[in-house]
Formats: sequence, C-alpha cells, structure tokens
Amino acid sequence: MLENMGQVTRRSFVVGTAGVAGLAGLAAVAPGIAGADPIGHGPISEPAEGPSAAALITFQKIDGTPVYYWRSNRPNTTPRNWQATQAFYNALVAWIRDLRSLSAGYGSISYLVSAGFYVNKPGEHGAGTAMDLDHVKWSGGNSISPLDKHHASTNAAIRKRYLATEAVCRRRFRYVLDGWYNADHADHIHSDFGGMPVRVLKDSESDTKFVQAMCNNFRGAGLAIDGVWGPATQSAFNGAKSALAVTGDPHTSSAVWQGMLSKIAQKGFANQGF
Repeated sequence: MLENMGQVTRRSFVVGTAGVAGLAGLAAVAPGIAGADPIGHGPISEPAEGPSAAALITFQKIDGTPVYYWRSNRPNTTPRNWQATQAFYNALVAWIRDLRSLSAGYGSISYLVSAGFYVNKPGEHGAGTAMDLDHVKWSGGNSISPLDKHHASTNAAIRKRYLATEAVCRRRFRYVLDGWYNADHADHIHSDFGGMPVRVLKDSESDTKFVQAMCNNFRGAGLAIDGVWGPATQSAFNGAKSALAVTGDPHTSSAVWQGMLSKIAQKGFANQGF
C-alpha cells in the first residue's frame, strides 16, 4: 500500500454534524457530493484539512455494503472496524453509488474487500483519507480482484472490468494508483484525496499510465505504458475522446473528466470497446 454503513460510531468527535444516511446528510460535510446524481457531473468538493486521530469515524460497511479483509484469511467475512475521516467516508458513499449505477447490469454489490483505509503511518492513509481496494463482488456473479492482479489478466473482458472499476475510483478521488503504476500496487487499487479536485494531468505518471492502459485495452492503441505523455499518447487520447463524444477539456475541467470516466466505466462493465 502507498502511504496506507451500516452503523457508524464516533471515536471521539467528528468534524461537522452531518450524518451519513442519505444525501441530505452529506450536504454539510461535502456539498459537492450531496444532492448530485451519483454519476452526474457535479463539482467535487475540496477535502477537509487533515484530521487528528480523534476525528476519525469507525465503520464496517459503506452505504450498507460490507467491507471485508482478506490479507490474513481468505475469504474472510468477519465484520471489521475500519476508520476514515467523515469527509472521506462521505466520498466513499458517493463512490459506491457511482459504482452501483455504472455497473447496474451486474446486480447489486454484495461486498467489498479492502487492504486498509486509515493506517497509522505518514501520508494519506495516516490522514484517514485513503482506500486500498482489493476486490469487488456483485450479486450477479461477476467480480473484479486487484488482489489477484486482474490488471494483468489474459482475459480482455477482465482487464476492461478492472479499468472500469478504476475509472469509477477516479471520478471521486484524485490520486489513484493501479497495477500498471508500479509493483507495489499490483495487488490493489489505491485511491486518496491528495491534490483534489479530480482531473487528468499530463505530468502525472499515474494519470498517464491509466490513459495509456485504457487506450490499449479499449482501442488497441499499442502504447508503451511508461507514464510519459508524448505525441502517441496524445493522439490515442484524442481518439478516445472523439469515440466517446467527449467535448471540453478533461485536463482542466473536473466535470468533463468525470463524464469521460463514466463513459469508460460503462463500456468496461459491458465489455465493449470504443
């Protein structure tokens, strides 16, 4: 890991008074999330300042979906207490609602598996503003498993599903590190609040490698996944934008980038190219 609802309990105090049940309760903490369609193009709110440990909340589910831990016992379904800031949990609620909507053809989400949220270490994990995603299971039988290195699967449909899941993460979280990024992330997708708001940046190794992997797997672009945004990557990206009927600049506009990510996710979950 990089830097590493049921009922939500309070460890000590929670910044803000908004609850997590329903979008109305999100408004006070994350106004850019509350009231928006889960796959709409509303603005992304800036995260709160990094909290002290006392500002963390404890949860076992995200918006009703259980989150398990498999690193020491697979497939373990014992409830586990996770921690994050209230604002990050609210973003997780928006994220899973995006995921449910964009993957609706798979049925409901039965459970998630994570390698961690808050972890007592430097960085976004230590701030309670990061998630490491290991596995998603849908009621219709489909799953995606970064834990099993599905980014490197020989099955093209599985690779598209991996990228679709990652695209949903990128809608709500600025830094998303995947199996193409480096070996440390071969077995999970890391998502965090650092550097919000969301957009795609040419000088970001993570963003560039995602774009290169997306163009290769959906469009057969044949790019080197090297994190360098050169002329070939630009040409492939322009082709993807055109094929998806994306207008505007995803490098500067969160709404445009989120809209493009939604279209990528829909194509990936449907095992379609573009």
